[in-house]
Amino acid sequence: MSRLAFVFSGQGSQYVGMGIDFLDYDEKLHLLEGQANVILGYNTRERLTTDDSLIHQTKYTQPLVLLSSIYAYETLKTIGIQPEAVLGFSLGEYTALYASGIFSFEEIITLVQARAHIMHEETIRHPGAMAAILGLSRDVVDTICQTIEHGVYAANYNSLVQTVISGTEEGIHLAIEEAKRRGAKRAVKLQVSGAFHSPLMQGASMRFEEVLKGYTPQEPIYPMYLNTTARPVELASLKREMVKQISSPVRFVEAILEMKKDGFTHFIEIGPGSVLSGLIRKIDGDLQVLNLDHLTDLDLVKGWLKEHGFIQ
Repeated sequence: MSRLAFVFSGQGSQYVGMGIDFLDYDEKLHLLEGQANVILGYNTRERLTTDDSLIHQTKYTQPLVLLSSIYAYETLKTIGIQPEAVLGFSLGEYTALYASGIFSFEEIITLVQARAHIMHEETIRHPGAMAAILGLSRDVVDTICQTIEHGVYAANYNSLVQTVISGTEEGIHLAIEEAKRRGAKRAVKLQVSGAFHSPLMQGASMRFEEVLKGYTPQEPIYPMYLNTTARPVELASLKREMVKQISSPVRFVEAILEMKKDGFTHFIEIGPGSVLSGLIRKIDGDLQVLNLDHLTDLDLVKGWLKEHGFIQ
């Protein structure tokens, strides 16, 4: 029996204009836009459509990717489809927290704004870098990280042969050279502002823990698989896992394989880009995947859902 899950894009896939076409399609989203403008303290449509570098700064990127993903998700709901589970990649986990009903729109925007500012400030206190290693197994990459003395850690387990590492500038440079020596197909530094999902972000985790004390998560509407455990969320430990997520690796491969084991066969990636769709196909070629990034994708998604028996 087929089972459908939604997966939500993370930071790094942002682009100017993302999500705007959904706003123009559904006027009900203007209410969310207005609420976001008030909470964030700036004109989100202006930020989304202005071709400058601000959209790539963490304190703007995180709220704007979240917002554009929510616009796409709410639009998809209008065709009468719901998933049986959700998963988000890094920042995308917050779209999943919203989609599963654990936090309200106002709560999730406020949480991500706080998270973004805290992480941005931590990158200034503890500068770092990240790199993508392609063509080596996770075990080899883990070994490389362990042999570098300058603080390098696995940050994102993206596929069976793609791992993102995070750490100090010097450590990342040394790890790239070692990965190439060991036969990596590619080992490239990423254009990010810090060493995300590594112990260098521990200070941000501790500060975010204080922020979370003011929030009460609700029971999820449907299972939400976590980055830190690759398992469905347990409400009693959710806040602890949200704190850990900032400075711990994203176990995307494990989460997808766990979902397959739980019977999930079809995935729709929601939000900017199609990175996760490509990763899921690499993790298991038997899984059916489609992405919803632009409004023009909606008809294709409808047809795909009908073809696979999820809607009439």
